[in-house]
Amino acid sequence: MMETSQQAPTAAPQTAVIIPHLDRLADTAACCASLAAQTRAPALVLVVDNGSRAHSEHELAAACLTAQILRLDTNRGFAGGVNAGIRRARGNPAIRYIWVLNNDTICPPDTLQKLEDRLAAHEQLGMLGCPLQEGPAEQPRHVSAARKLARPGMRPVPAKNTSDFDYLSGASLFIRRNVLEDVGLFDERFFFFFEDADFSRRVRQRGWQLAVAEDAPIVHRGSATIRHLTELQSYYYRLGHVRYVRKYARFPLATALPPFIFRLLVEACRFRWAALRGNGRGWRDGWRNG
Repeated sequence: MMETSQQAPTAAPQTAVIIPHLDRLADTAACCASLAAQTRAPALVLVVDNGSRAHSEHELAAACLTAQILRLDTNRGFAGGVNAGIRRARGNPAIRYIWVLNNDTICPPDTLQKLEDRLAAHEQLGMLGCPLQEGPAEQPRHVSAARKLARPGMRPVPAKNTSDFDYLSGASLFIRRNVLEDVGLFDERFFFFFEDADFSRRVRQRGWQLAVAEDAPIVHRGSATIRHLTELQSYYYRLGHVRYVRKYARFPLATALPPFIFRLLVEACRFRWAALRGNGRGWRDGWRNG
């Protein structure tokens, strides 16, 4: 499974960047511009358009001149869009790394070089996450790439340190190609939430290590927390949570029920009826459809 020899860093392009995109043209253009300014160029920047309606494919291509565009007819979610991009990128045998990157991120010029060098120097490292800088540029808030699934309800929370965590945030996942060949692609049953937790868990189960590249923070301009989710986001969050718990928890219902009830009470107290409806539908469909 593991690579048997340590390979020295090389300046030859060897990373494919996969950027899932839906409608937010300005964000994706800024992300692609930051990748075009990298001190070590990627071999490929692939924007996967998940069926955007706010603009044309031509407008997206014009906004991201250094990227290739893969247009999907429908929104396949984060996992489905990323998988489509990975399948395209793996057609190039020179690609050694896949960088899954949110379209609402901006990367400093030396980010890719740091990530490539880190994986090249540590053969057991299968995947790296990047710390996120969120909020005003004058006083950004540091958000760790490391996440914990708090017991007993498997609730995602930031990890207190990067030596004890359960998974890496999907906003930036730098993945060794061998990992994908060993573990497989993202589970497309997780449409928008928990696909990163599921993938990280599967990577670890196959014996690979995960780590955070603390020296490679990136700007994240579009954070969303469970406290401020729309009805649709609440739906996909609850749906993903139920599916994750059903996949991994010994007692799925006992694990999923307490955080669900707590969230319903919170949304009701705040009169957030749309989020309440979304959580209810996600719970129903998660148990109904598996």
